[in-house]
Amino acid sequence: MEENSKSQILKNIFLIGMPAVGKTYWGEKIAAAYKFPFFDLDVFIAEQEKASVSALFATYGEKGFREREEKQLKKIIKTAVPITIIACGGGTPCFGDNMKLMKDAGTVIYLHADTALLLKHLETATEARPLLNNRGDLGTYLNDLLEKRRHFYEQAHHILQMGDISLTNFAKIIDHE
Repeated sequence: MEENSKSQILKNIFLIGMPAVGKTYWGEKIAAAYKFPFFDLDVFIAEQEKASVSALFATYGEKGFREREEKQLKKIIKTAVPITIIACGGGTPCFGDNMKLMKDAGTVIYLHADTALLLKHLETATEARPLLNNRGDLGTYLNDLLEKRRHFYEQAHHILQMGDISLTNFAKIIDHE
């Protein structure tokens, strides 16, 4: 049973966490360092749906977007080669059975950052983030969002604090698994 469990864990590595925490950044770094395939789930969704994430949110609302996100997550899981790094959207683990899907298909790593760091990252971000548009006090909104999502995020196999993240820390997880 242990061997089967281990081979299952090595299939995928899912990075989850709040918007602007650095899931794509670290996903690309890990993939490059280990020569693993990399998927940014939002980019994959946009390619598959032939519309930007913002356009999908505008057309279908958050629920409709999350349904499409779940469909594309399942597609990645089904077709991914061992070992694939997948940077998920901030809300991915909070919809339907997505967290169970990810945990069953690999290792889930929660990248945790405080609101101040998220706000700093958002100041320089160039990508559109539909859930963050037109929010009055963005810091308060992010705090509230984190509280709503914390229960899902903390189900991850590993939690890494942004201040402690390095390729060495990811290597310990990958090599241990």
